[in-house]
Amino acid sequence: MTGHLVLILAYHFPPANAIGGARPFRFSKYLSRLGYTCHVLTAADQAGRDDSNTEYVPDPFVTNPRRGLGWQLERVAQKALLPGDLNIRWSYHASRAARAHIRAQLGARVTIFSTFPPLGPHLAAWQLARSERVPWIADFRDPLADLWIDQDIWSYQKQAYQWLERALVRRADAVIVNTDAARVRWQEKFPSLNDRIHLIWNGFDPEERIQPLPVPPRDYKLLSHIGELYSGRNVAPILESLARLIAAGRLAAENVRVRLIGPVQPDSIPGPEFIHRAKTEGWLDLVTEQIPQSEARQIAQTSDGLLLLQPQSAVQVPGKLFEYLKIGRPILAFVQPNSPAERLLERSDVPYRCVYPGNTPEAIDDAVAGFFDLPSKAVNPSPWFEEHFNAERQTQVLDTIIRSVHSGQPRRALTSPIPHKGLQTTRTGDSTDAGDRFRTNAGRQ
Repeated sequence: MTGHLVLILAYHFPPANAIGGARPFRFSKYLSRLGYTCHVLTAADQAGRDDSNTEYVPDPFVTNPRRGLGWQLERVAQKALLPGDLNIRWSYHASRAARAHIRAQLGARVTIFSTFPPLGPHLAAWQLARSERVPWIADFRDPLADLWIDQDIWSYQKQAYQWLERALVRRADAVIVNTDAARVRWQEKFPSLNDRIHLIWNGFDPEERIQPLPVPPRDYKLLSHIGELYSGRNVAPILESLARLIAAGRLAAENVRVRLIGPVQPDSIPGPEFIHRAKTEGWLDLVTEQIPQSEARQIAQTSDGLLLLQPQSAVQVPGKLFEYLKIGRPILAFVQPNSPAERLLERSDVPYRCVYPGNTPEAIDDAVAGFFDLPSKAVNPSPWFEEHFNAERQTQVLDTIIRSVHSGQPRRALTSPIPHKGLQTTRTGDSTDAGDRFRTNAGRQ
């Protein structure tokens, strides 16, 4: 067999309802249309999907919990060395499966594409690139070492993540980040490797029509967040503001409703007494379990407003923001000022209000009250948004990166920047430093 094979190592992938699976799925879809043969190795069970190019590799740490020495050793590694999901044994099984697939494709040109988080795909790709001597593109949907800077872990554990981040960036033939702020930070960290650090934002599939649905008749405005709440992604300031506004008579409990659906870590919400009181007053629905993707999307499409939580990072943009903007209803965003998420909102034409970490309670209350005054009417996102975050267009950038890692020629870093309003947009492929745009201030809504 001849052709160009792209091995995609993605722990999350459809049909699992995990936002981390959407990006590799879009890349696989549109790379295939460009003539590539894509083979995906994933920990997501493929029951119900008939796709011979997607291979299910179970994660024994999940499927066989607390069984065998391997499980115990991986658990010790998580506790003592690197907190978080390591997927060590999954990476071994995935690399073996990928190696077998490569060797069955005689004559094919091969590229490895792995996406983080979690860590397993990069560990598998590292093993595979070393043994098979084929180019490897490492996609970072989140920063690695920066995730742990403010976490309550030992300093040696933070240093271990910093070492691992450096090792991955230096070993990969190309690295992709998904915000201009992340790219600037990594260019500063790794100045000698700037030509291999590329930018492809998250985005949306133009063929997947995510549209608002009619809001059902009801006496209250519904603000929804569907997804996991974990350390750093803290909803407490928003809920506490609502409680103050209701107590002060600025909002009526019967006229507002907040719906939070998804797993919850205790430090991401107020204490049990507060939650009980809010539920009793009738303005909080808290469902701490994952729901099917179709149901989650319908809730978002029929909500009066959507809640975005990213206060812990000045460089990340949650993947759900792109779905929110396609729905077009007002967004209440708890984000850092001048972050990529805020700048994206600013240029999207979709109504929004921002709350910032460090705001006074009075400022938060004014922003939240102002948000609930916004009409629930959906609007179309700006043509700029539709053009720049189209996954088909973004995959053309990935195609260029794939070609570059095989060419052996010097490379320019590819960037697809998001400037503030009033600043010119650099075309995809230009190498203008995104840092100047990131540090430019602009008025906020």
